[in-house]
Amino acid sequence: MRTSGAGKGGALIAVAGAVALGVTGCSSGSGGTKTTSADAVQQAAAGVSTSSSASAPSSSAPAPTPTSLPTSSAIAPTSSAASSSSSSAPSSSSKPSTSPTTTAPSTHPTTPTPAKTTTKPSTPPKTNSGSGWLAGVPIGSNKPGALDPRCMTGRVICIDMSTHTLLWVIDGKPQYGMDVRFGDENNPTRKGKFDIYMKMEHCISTIYHTSMPDAMFFSGGEAVHFSIDFATYGYAHHSHGCVNVRDRAAVARLFADTKVGDSVVVY
Repeated sequence: MRTSGAGKGGALIAVAGAVALGVTGCSSGSGGTKTTSADAVQQAAAGVSTSSSASAPSSSAPAPTPTSLPTSSAIAPTSSAASSSSSSAPSSSSKPSTSPTTTAPSTHPTTPTPAKTTTKPSTPPKTNSGSGWLAGVPIGSNKPGALDPRCMTGRVICIDMSTHTLLWVIDGKPQYGMDVRFGDENNPTRKGKFDIYMKMEHCISTIYHTSMPDAMFFSGGEAVHFSIDFATYGYAHHSHGCVNVRDRAAVARLFADTKVGDSVVVY
């Protein structure tokens, strides 16, 4: 037990001891008024009862003087008063809960299922194909005519000026073809049978200073090569004697497939 007023006189210590005996019986339940030992000492010194108003004795009873020691019966409440006090005190079970209800977060968050995507297979570009004896052979927009007899043997670039077509032929069997254009009357493309004598993947004309990619030379300065002018303007323009190709992929394939010594037939 903690004491207060340690510097007081002996009489106050005696009063504190007597009040402490009475305080041990002052509890009136969980809802009653509790009095600390320090309060009991001060109340006893002032002549005030330590019990609650519900258990206080009749006002006609004489209050004890500060110098007199109150008996335990004068301080302790009667059993009926204690019962009345406990009945008037609210039950601890009726107290509202002060702890808010919280919902624990889920430790396993739901992962959204991604929407299914359907990837369509890429469609290869359509390629014009020949019919009849050229059935299944990839060609350009122009339709090739009959093969010259000189194209029936060996590896030949067969060029038909009447149909503006070129066919890559091996042992009389066309492999694929493409559209071509030629020179005008001032710079005509020479006809005949020739052989590829030089190949240049990156070539610039020393006369006209124009680009001649994938050039395959067969007669003097005349060559089969890609022409950006032909790809851009078509037959509105013409070459300076070379055999122009407007399909970049087709001429690159032909350049890769041919070799020096292969034949070129222009008719």
